[in-house]
Amino acid sequence: MPAVDPAVPFLTARNPRALVEVVLGRPVDWSSIADPRALVETVLETPYGDLFDPVHDSPLYLGFERDGDGRMVARTPRFTKVEDHGGNDDDRFPTIDLDEIHHLADLKVLAGVAAEELPVRRLVPSRAGGWTIEIGPAPATRDATLARLFPKDVLDRIWDHVFPVDLGWTPDGGQWIDGGRFFDEAAEFFDPIQGALADCWLIAAMSSVAWALPYTIAQRSRATGTTNDRFTNLFELTDPATGTTHSFEATDEVVVWSGTTAPMYGRSSEAGEIWPALVEKAYAMWRGNTTNDHPNITVLNGGDPVAASAALTGRTPQYTGTAGASTAELITLVKAHSQSYRTVDPMTAWTYGSGADSPDHVVYEDANLVANHAYSVLGWATGPQLLRPELVDIDLLWRLRDERAAIGVSNAVGFDVDFTWRLKQDYLVLRNPWGYHEATRGSLGGVIPMRDVSFWRSIDLAEVDGVFAIDLPTFKRYFAGLGVAV
Repeated sequence: MPAVDPAVPFLTARNPRALVEVVLGRPVDWSSIADPRALVETVLETPYGDLFDPVHDSPLYLGFERDGDGRMVARTPRFTKVEDHGGNDDDRFPTIDLDEIHHLADLKVLAGVAAEELPVRRLVPSRAGGWTIEIGPAPATRDATLARLFPKDVLDRIWDHVFPVDLGWTPDGGQWIDGGRFFDEAAEFFDPIQGALADCWLIAAMSSVAWALPYTIAQRSRATGTTNDRFTNLFELTDPATGTTHSFEATDEVVVWSGTTAPMYGRSSEAGEIWPALVEKAYAMWRGNTTNDHPNITVLNGGDPVAASAALTGRTPQYTGTAGASTAELITLVKAHSQSYRTVDPMTAWTYGSGADSPDHVVYEDANLVANHAYSVLGWATGPQLLRPELVDIDLLWRLRDERAAIGVSNAVGFDVDFTWRLKQDYLVLRNPWGYHEATRGSLGGVIPMRDVSFWRSIDLAEVDGVFAIDLPTFKRYFAGLGVAV
């Protein structure tokens, strides 16, 4: 894995649904799953809320650990050193006679484990003066669980800490096939969906580029045979550090699950489209320093969405940390790169490496956001400002009423509605590259308009497509930075 530049983000969150497919060894029709959250939690054997921060040993960050400065760096997973991968459910979840439990030491699952090794997941005081405690597994137990979930053949599908020899690569359980059409109509912002790799940074960049600069991602092909059924596509990627442009030719072959047409890695939300997977493949060629048409895609684990946006467009990356900027400065920055509410320069944002690293020590689960994760910035919107009653300046509201009365504006519609027009605030419109898991804290609902080059596009924030809008104070608390390719 290349060295990490401390001046730029290095993001490593995986898509949990795609990771479930990797563990199961087959694709999943998520539209037919009644409770996707329960399936993710069951297969990955991790409480759902613990998935979204690396401090909980979440499998979404496999192959990376936080260093002493809180940055994510490549590390060989601890569980690869676990020798005994055996055991069954009776051993792991022994039957407990509750009548025999009077002290914590009576629990068989705690036998031989020092108290300081046991993490407390939840601690809730009871009305009777006691406590309801959820205890997590000891590190050794957790390592054994991960070793069982991710044996070598499964782990090799999503993680490789060295660059491969230029001999071509195919993951276990996968195959390379001509997976479909480059795109149906055009490269659209909602197309790219992240797979099980830790390349949220690249998928978010693809979405931002497709949205802000719609002509950039285009099919450029040439024939490679006389039978008119073999073609290759040209991709150009620019090194932001040197300005050097690198060209790569990649066929329409992408990695799918063996015997299916279901993509194993990056994919499009539109069935049969393959452009996100092809961009991912070309980027893997560049990072892996190879021209082989079957590169090791796992070299894309961990990266910088702003640099990726610059590489896809030939532009220069610019970074802004949220801690040193006011909310007014942040929204001004987004508006400076937007027209009619829509970004016209590719913008991305990223969260802190962990909630523990944020100034407010946030809990990402509480906001339905993900630590160490990249998001596309689509633009901004205006909506009502939700004020708690104790924060409302009643004297100010009465003065506003008197001002309106002085210019002949009626207040007959009611006090609350009367002042709605004065209580507006700005929101940032973001997209999670997973295509779902939208923020819930400080969020705006309803339908918002954005001008998409030559027409007004309505975006329904109630749809489950990864797009959401949050207010600036919430953004500043949970997000570490904002970047743009100019």
